[in-house]
Parts: sequence; structure tokens; C-alpha cells
Amino acid sequence: MWKRKRTYLFLILGLILATATYNGLTVRTYEVTSDKLRSDQSLRIILLSDLHSASYGYKQSILINNIKAQQPDLIALPGDLIDRFRSPDAAFDLIEGLKGIAPMYFVTGNHEIDDSDDFIRHDVVNVFRSSGVTVLENEWEEITINDIPLVIGGLEDPLRIYTENIYADWEASAVSDLGDVDSEDTLNILLSHRAELIDTYAALPFDLVLSGHAHGGQFRIPYLLNGLFAPDQGFFPKYAGGLYEHETFTHIIGRGFDYSFSIPRIYNPPEIVVIDVHG
Repeated sequence: MWKRKRTYLFLILGLILATATYNGLTVRTYEVTSDKLRSDQSLRIILLSDLHSASYGYKQSILINNIKAQQPDLIALPGDLIDRFRSPDAAFDLIEGLKGIAPMYFVTGNHEIDDSDDFIRHDVVNVFRSSGVTVLENEWEEITINDIPLVIGGLEDPLRIYTENIYADWEASAVSDLGDVDSEDTLNILLSHRAELIDTYAALPFDLVLSGHAHGGQFRIPYLLNGLFAPDQGFFPKYAGGLYEHETFTHIIGRGFDYSFSIPRIYNPPEIVVIDVHG
């Protein structure tokens, strides 16, 4: 009897371990409504953050095919597609493979910044631009998709500012460069890598903010703990990943794609974020 119970116990523990450490690609969908769209209008956005040069099939074929299947209207890339300790080729393969699927917009994350001399690592900005990506460096652009007028804004990562008061100066620059965006008639979307800089985003005239950086809090317990630890937020991060409603904007934070055996993702599989915006 005890041997049978022990066998069942091991099976249960093995099942829990297998599901907890599952690292297969998942698709997570969020629904957002906006009174700036008519009731018959919709926009599908794919959010891809924190690839960290991880690979999914030959030349990213698995990841690319999954993204194609979602039929996006817009692809948002809020930083850390490359990793400072790895080759950038996996990120370059992804961008090349996504060419022509939908308009792509990118902002730098901290891993795209070369800390030593304030240059962009691996010249990633120009490589992405050569593949048709719009790189936003504290600027915004008007575009119309599905007959919906949009403003797409993007903030560079704070590491691009080398001052004593880096975050205060970064916020001042953000407000100066993007604070005059017209917020009346267009759906305004902001890309910014850092998940935690809520006060800055609240000071800007954007309806939807897309971020990464938190890696889903790395360790999660579904329905109990949304994240154990995130960069620049520490333990029990408030903004680990998911959808957050603020007074003036909706904030969606991708959990990223990076995985390793040394720092496993627990109940936190890599995710393609699909955002359906409806009128």
C-alpha cells in the first residue's frame, strides 16, 4: 500500500514540476476597449518583449509562424530583443522573418545599450531599420491602420541618459519630447521598455502603454503570486506582467521569452502577447 501511495506521490510531484517549468510558447490575449474607435473597428497588436536572443527553431521559424497565425495589424517591440551576453543573430533572424507581416515599431531596452560608451550595442538600431522596423527614439509617428488613426510613440531606455539624476532627467526628456501629442482624436500608443515607471507614463497623453523588462516576475504561483522578483522592482514586484488599468491609460507588460536552466521560469512560460483593441 505504501509503495503504491509513494508512486502516486512521485507522479503528482513530477506532474507539478513539469507544468511549473513548462517553457513552450504560449499565446496570451488581452481585450482593450477604446471610445476612440467606432463599434465596428478593431486593431490587433502583437507585443514581443525581452527575447534576450533566445531561439525558437531554425531562424526563429517556430516563433515567426506563431506570430503569423495571429494575423496582427501592428507589432510592438519594447526592447531587450538582444542580450549583452549573447550573439544578436537570433534577434536579427526574428526581425528579418517578421518583415512584411505588419508594421513594426521598436524602442531600446537596457540590453541594447552599451553601458561603457553610450552607444547602441551591435548597431542594432540600424540593423532593425534595414529590415523595415521603425525605431522610435523619444519621438512619435502618425499612422493609419484599418482606417484607425494612430499615434505610436516610443521612449528610449533611461540608460541612454548619462547624468547624476538619470530617471528625473529621463522623465523630463520624455515629457518634453512626447508631452505635446494630440490626445483628442487618435488612439495613442506608447512603447517603453521599463514596466515600473508609471508616474512618467501617467504624465504623458497616451491611452495604451506597452512594456517589458519585468520578465513576469520569474517565479509565479497562479492566482496567488504574480511574480517573485523583477529587475528594478525587487521582490514581489507590483508590475510583473499582465494588464493594468490606471486612471488615464491602460498598461500591458509582456513576460518575455528568455529562459535558462540556471534561472528557470516557474509557472511563467514565454508568451506572445496579443492585444485586441475594440471600439
